[in-house]
Amino acid sequence: MRLFACIGLLSCAAWLPAQTSEKKYEDFDKIVKGAKEHEGLFRLHLKDENLYGEILPAQLNKQYLCPIAIARGMGLGGYTLNFDEQWVLMFKKVSDHKLHLIRRNIHFQAKKGSPVAGAIETTYTDSVLLAIKILSVHPTRQSLLINFNEVFMRDFADTGIGFFDTSRSTWDRVKAFPKNIELRVAATFSGAGKGKGGQSVIDARGSTVVFHYALVELPDSGYNPRLADDRVGYFLSAVKDYSTDSKDTPYVRYVNRWRLERADSDAKNKDRLSVPKKRIVYWIEKTVPHEYRGYVREGILEWNKAFEKIGFRDAIEVRQQESEDFDPEDMNYNTIRWITVGAGFAMGPSRANPLTGEILDADIIMDADMVRFYKQQARLYGSNKAAHLDEFASPMQAIKRDWILPDPAEVFGGEISSWRKKPKEETVEPGSQFWAMKYGLCQCASCMKHELNLAALSFSIRDQGKGAEKVTEEFIGQAIKEVIMHEVGHTLGLRHNFKASSMLPNDQLHDVAITSKKGLAGSVMDYLPVNIAPKGTKQGEYFMTTLGAYDYWAIEYAYRPLDGGTEGEWDKLQDIAKKSAQPGLDFGTDEDLRASSDPLIHVWDLGNDPLKFALDRIVLAQELAKELPEKVVEKGEGYQRLRGAFNLVLNQYGNASFLATGYIGGSFAHRDHNGDPNGRDPFIPVAGKKQREALKFLQEHILSDKHFTFSPKLLRRLAADRWYHWGNESTIMTAIDMPIHERVLSVQRVALSELFSNDTMSRIQNTALQSEDGDALKLNEVFRAVTESVWTLPKKDAKKETWASSVLRRNLQREHLGVLANMVVGKGVGTRALPPDARSLARLHLREIQGGIEIVLRDENLDEVTRAHLDESKERIDRVLKASFQLGL
Repeated sequence: MRLFACIGLLSCAAWLPAQTSEKKYEDFDKIVKGAKEHEGLFRLHLKDENLYGEILPAQLNKQYLCPIAIARGMGLGGYTLNFDEQWVLMFKKVSDHKLHLIRRNIHFQAKKGSPVAGAIETTYTDSVLLAIKILSVHPTRQSLLINFNEVFMRDFADTGIGFFDTSRSTWDRVKAFPKNIELRVAATFSGAGKGKGGQSVIDARGSTVVFHYALVELPDSGYNPRLADDRVGYFLSAVKDYSTDSKDTPYVRYVNRWRLERADSDAKNKDRLSVPKKRIVYWIEKTVPHEYRGYVREGILEWNKAFEKIGFRDAIEVRQQESEDFDPEDMNYNTIRWITVGAGFAMGPSRANPLTGEILDADIIMDADMVRFYKQQARLYGSNKAAHLDEFASPMQAIKRDWILPDPAEVFGGEISSWRKKPKEETVEPGSQFWAMKYGLCQCASCMKHELNLAALSFSIRDQGKGAEKVTEEFIGQAIKEVIMHEVGHTLGLRHNFKASSMLPNDQLHDVAITSKKGLAGSVMDYLPVNIAPKGTKQGEYFMTTLGAYDYWAIEYAYRPLDGGTEGEWDKLQDIAKKSAQPGLDFGTDEDLRASSDPLIHVWDLGNDPLKFALDRIVLAQELAKELPEKVVEKGEGYQRLRGAFNLVLNQYGNASFLATGYIGGSFAHRDHNGDPNGRDPFIPVAGKKQREALKFLQEHILSDKHFTFSPKLLRRLAADRWYHWGNESTIMTAIDMPIHERVLSVQRVALSELFSNDTMSRIQNTALQSEDGDALKLNEVFRAVTESVWTLPKKDAKKETWASSVLRRNLQREHLGVLANMVVGKGVGTRALPPDARSLARLHLREIQGGIEIVLRDENLDEVTRAHLDESKERIDRVLKASFQLGL
């Protein structure tokens, strides 16, 4: 009995596991019972706090695009997070109970079947982001049921904001469409650090950010990628192809562009206008103020003129959102939206298939403060509260040297309006300009805000009178249209062109007959200043109101219908690109702004002679400064506005200083190819005559004290903002009185830091080798011009006379001594090494200054302050020279 009982028990024990193993999964219907179903690319089931999704067998090992954006929160609403690196994801079944979510490594490729293709497979792998549990299998569809909470209820965007709190995070919105699903997660973070998020987060212990994720089916194979050319500026999708036969590079680069095809494909009718098979549709979101929608529409539709030139009628369509319910982040809609983060910026990123460059979606966001800063009584004049650009002596220099762009830590650790990156001892902060490029951040509107303030100030001073309202309406309309044109250009694939502003001669900038047809610049993709007419000149257009020659040419390159497929159309593309030497087609983009020495590649300049523009702005500043005490502040108002206005005036001197230094050691950069009609060499040094003109400009207008004399009445009225509350604390923590001497010195420091940087001095010597006329500017000329302007010391045989001095001049002299001293002891500043000749010249000039000081000190009538200053300077020079000797320099 016992034996049979034991055998029976063993039999049951052997049978039970076998029966259990057959039931691999939970009951499908039981899991999704009561859930709200969304039918789309993936069938979704939203139940309680869980979002279940079905993955069909045919959807495994298939590639999906995963766009990520911030929909709301932390002052970042509307931001595209993976603009630079589109994520391509794939679901892979690795066992009966587990899927892997894989991010594909799409950077490397080779022709299938080639020997090198196997090598690539061995060398490069994809990244397994997550292991996801398979909960059940549908009995008929055979779809695998997973919980999308495992994917998206975490910091899937990899922002590093803080600790993701699952218990306080929820699904904000779920939508499904045939080719994409759109998911919003209201993610709450804690532990992000006290104060993170700035004004946009009331308590950092619970910072909520609404992330918008999408999974998008990649388009079919009917699209022909278009190869890029370095003469025309487009965002790129690039891959390293180890089987390419190119002599220069293993990279294959495609321009990012929309799939735009003629509905009329008849070869005989290609010269006739044809509507596209599918238009590019932009929706003006209902957040855009009613009074601006017309200007927004005009800015978008302006690009149709370029498409008409290449055979498309109404390539772009504009629709106004009224009752339509959609998310701006939805990949099915291209939107223009207004947000309010207090930064006065705009951005226009587009998303492209990283495998082909086909643009799939675009969204433009514009901060309402760009216009608000101007509209507040039409003259806020860069109030010292939020004018981050005004904190720099030269906003132009701050942009080019990357001193004010945000880095990822700042974006995700504080509010976006704190866009200030302070220079460390006037050195360049690397990387931020390129970070901005990667994330689609455009400073066009932020720059526009600064220029709007200057224009408002000039309107007030020049007293527009009864016509002011009309001027304001026309002015604001042109400003909005230009910014929208610029951002739409980005969404069409175009990059910045900071050389476009040099198209017109300066004396044609206010000829409306010219600018209304050709534009103020070669391209709207530049950062253009307000075109303010010099006093006595009839005002022309304030902003760019139409496309420039470069814009037409760039659209032709990327969008003109061509035959032959991707490879076969190359020769025809070369026929288009070789026009680069034609007037108005010059191109210089973000990396050129950062790294080139071309004096025509700047932000906020206008005309083919930036030195002339600089002089016009200084004359404008002088005109405004005389009237500031009386014209800016009305009866009953505080004087705080006057201080902001004065900062704007000083900025014009700083910008002028920076523009002039751009000529010293500069070279005009070109992208022409060998054999292009009228092609130019890649580098043509600035003529010695022009460089000397720029040096003289600096001597006359910057490196002296005669242009920095302001009325005592003005200086007495430069009041600080005295409000102290949340969002305004920083203003009261700075000096209440205006440090005028320090501000003037900061303007002069722009010239000294640029002229005597290692990079400039190295370029002066190197570009001299490229000059064929023997008239190149030499290092010693720069040293001599600055020393004579700053010191004006007597020679040994000079007639004895009392030497005049001022606080402004003495401060400048101390700064100059510091620059020379640093060179002598080997502490030059820049990315290049200090040329030995520069160190020798610095030593020579210190000795000459020391000798001149000794002569002046013999004057018994010298005032006490001047004597103390010169005596200290003499001793300082002596210590520097001795130190350099001891160091063996």
